[in-house]
Amino acid sequence: MGCDGIWEKKSNEEAVKWVYEALAKNMYNGDPSKIDIKQIVADLLLENLAPDVTSSGGVGCDNMTCILILFDKSKL
Repeated sequence: MGCDGIWEKKSNEEAVKWVYEALAKNMYNGDPSKIDIKQIVADLLLENLAPDVTSSGGVGCDNMTCILILFDKSKL
């Protein structure tokens, strides 16, 4: 879940794909408890942040809030 600052730079589909790829890179021996969710969210926010406020036209300058919830399928 994320606020409008996230969706300025990524569509729903792009954000989901980005998170899935980040989760796959951070999966340690198939153990979901080893995934650093905080780092994945921080990386997503940093990627969306405008590198230069004056040349971005305002894109990537909005406030950003993101919550990533990882469900363990084995416990469903």
